[in-house]
Amino acid sequence: MRHQLTTLPGFNYQGYLNASQYTLQANTHLDQGLEWAGTAISMPFIGQANFMTLSNKAQILTQMGREPEAATLMQQGLKLPGTTPIEIHSYARQLQAAKKTQEAIAVFKMNAVRNGDVWPTHVGLARAYAAEGDIPKALEHARKALDQAPDPVNKQSLEGMVQIFSQGRNIEQ
Repeated sequence: MRHQLTTLPGFNYQGYLNASQYTLQANTHLDQGLEWAGTAISMPFIGQANFMTLSNKAQILTQMGREPEAATLMQQGLKLPGTTPIEIHSYARQLQAAKKTQEAIAVFKMNAVRNGDVWPTHVGLARAYAAEGDIPKALEHARKALDQAPDPVNKQSLEGMVQIFSQGRNIEQ
């Protein structure tokens, strides 16, 4: 990979991002991955500080046990004007998977405040209220999300969520 970054892939941030992501996925050479992640963000004329590059660097820092630095980067990435509702939602789901429920709830709610009535903010609010145990509010937002579902897969998933909430039960987080 080092050699490849001296060729065409080294002339855009995606090459460094891809190399960095490989070290993260393989859980090897994280110091090198962190360096490449930094290059993807800030190398003159090449680097781009966007949600993808910042979250990649944050994931490496987390893997290295440097949580406070990772959290700072993620907050920076969440505040970027180009960060999409789907990116924010996906990050909140990652927090849920990591059993960081309160942080996930805060991100889901921030997404709704920032982006309003767009896909998938209501899905996030349904998950947030479910995590808080407020099934009626979770159901309300799951129904709104169902109306906005962009495809059959999401529609089917939300139909299941609405059915569970309608029975007064909670979903698996």
